[in-house]
Amino acid sequence: MEEFVVSRRRAASLFAAGILLISLAAAAPVAAKSHLHVLLDGLNSPKGILAGGHSVFVGQGWAGPPGPVLEYHRTGRGHGTASPITDPIPLVDITATPDGAGWGIGANGVLYRQATAGATPEAVLDILAYQAVDIDPFDINVPPPPAEPNPGESNPNGIAPLPNNDVLIADAAGNDLLRVSPNGDAVTVARWQVETIPNHIPGLPPQVPAEAVPTTVAIGPGGWAYVGQLVGFPGTPGTAHIWRVNPLAEDALCDVNAPNANCSVWKSGFTSIFDIAFNPHNGTLYVYEIAEAGWPAFEAGFAPGGTFPPAVLLEVKGGSRTELARGELSQPGGVAVANDGAVFVTDGMFTGGRLIQIKGN
Repeated sequence: MEEFVVSRRRAASLFAAGILLISLAAAAPVAAKSHLHVLLDGLNSPKGILAGGHSVFVGQGWAGPPGPVLEYHRTGRGHGTASPITDPIPLVDITATPDGAGWGIGANGVLYRQATAGATPEAVLDILAYQAVDIDPFDINVPPPPAEPNPGESNPNGIAPLPNNDVLIADAAGNDLLRVSPNGDAVTVARWQVETIPNHIPGLPPQVPAEAVPTTVAIGPGGWAYVGQLVGFPGTPGTAHIWRVNPLAEDALCDVNAPNANCSVWKSGFTSIFDIAFNPHNGTLYVYEIAEAGWPAFEAGFAPGGTFPPAVLLEVKGGSRTELARGELSQPGGVAVANDGAVFVTDGMFTGGRLIQIKGN
């Protein structure tokens, strides 16, 4: 029971709490003829995913009980099998840096680094402690439910590697992007200003302020950091952006009304982004959204007798957006692209996790 409560609290924190029974109609991108190949199932809330040429690594425990980091073997003698490479540990997201170190954000808000394969992961930074004094100047009090502002809160949700072996962390509750070195030195790269967005909730003004809620970061074209956002209450579909951020900046301001050299909107028109990934060779972007109608519709799945809506996986090439595996994914975890262009996702974060390869895209 305690594990379920922990998992529900993480989801509530990310989605700004409250179960909203909302039915929305949103225009869908063109659907592609793609299908799923389930590689692993029965996983424990597998958000973290990292794809290499020979293996796919999966972290477990974003919500609920922990599990070991698994290595799924794409090639070689162990082809089609998975083996644990750590003891059970609850991880929110994982990555690897060029020096061969593995990194993971713990569900306890601690950043871990495994220097070499088989080594014991070591705590590098207490992210929650850092954020407690790195105050979010744009934290706001929004319904539901009524709550006092909490400018020192933190919910680190995404991680990406840099060429110098530092990592970037997207903090959904802190509304910022952090850069952390292997020795634990941390700086705030960028902070997000509140944005006024259209409202679709009856009884509220037509325009309301919403926090950015940056959930994911990836290194993309030009070596820039690209950050996807959930968008806080009211979570209006189509209001999420992907931002382009200078990964070496400090205290940059991300404001939709004031683009600057260190942070600006790169692409818009998305809904409740949970993860993004780039094809490393051609720059194709993959955007993993919580639901077509956004996180408020997803929250209905936690109600007694409720069901979770399908997730949305978009392939973005230039100005075109194609939905892959429409209606076949639910409760999205992470998305990753291997060097050969193979696309992998995890889903089933609350009802039995899966590692999936998307084929035919």
